[in-house]
Amino acid sequence: MKSNYSHFIASVIAVPAGLLAWVLSSNIFDIHMFLDVIVGIGGFGASYLPAQRISHHKHLEKLKLTNSEYKYIKEQLAQAKEHTNRLRSSYMNIRSIKDAKMIFDINRIVKTIISSVEEDPRQFYSVQQFFHSNLETAVNTIEKYLYLYKMPGKSKDERIQLHETRLSMLELKRTLQSNLSHMNQRSYQDLNVERDLIKMNSARAKKRQAALDNKLGKEKVNLKQKRQTEKETEKVHRGEGNG
Repeated sequence: MKSNYSHFIASVIAVPAGLLAWVLSSNIFDIHMFLDVIVGIGGFGASYLPAQRISHHKHLEKLKLTNSEYKYIKEQLAQAKEHTNRLRSSYMNIRSIKDAKMIFDINRIVKTIISSVEEDPRQFYSVQQFFHSNLETAVNTIEKYLYLYKMPGKSKDERIQLHETRLSMLELKRTLQSNLSHMNQRSYQDLNVERDLIKMNSARAKKRQAALDNKLGKEKVNLKQKRQTEKETEKVHRGEGNG
């Protein structure tokens, strides 16, 4: 989420305002230097706070979110990033190529979902299950699986249980992939609309081109007939003149 957007805009406005207040205080009002600095800081704060609030409000209007919704989504993203940090730290416990591929694929899906919600916070509502349960379940399962997998002296029953756990992790991967697909559903619908518009515009362009070609063809025929008529008329005039 672009949480620093409003702070950046406010700083762009407040820094010149603070400098201007300091310059006016030191050169025009001739106050003590320490007080000049205080006035400059006060000018910065007096312009920063309202500018930040206005910019943040406009940003929320653009996102079509309330302030409470924005804060809640931001908290969920922060928790999700903590889970991804745990997932990355578990890489050192991977002991097989198959597990490495599976966990890397899961991490890629997780990062894609999180980055998509950061870019468009409204996407959060299409993947709430991912943030509320699926991600934490996946990370906890992977951590326990990798920890137990590297333990020596496993019994047959323990190896069977680990195998079954790995199968459940594959199912978790498919669930996360389903979360991602559901989140992208609207984008695919928009893509279909754009594709239909392209087809319609292409069909219209072909019709216009066909009509233009037909018109040009008729004009060429008419021009040819006109020239032929003019030649015949000219021949007639020449014949009359000779007679």
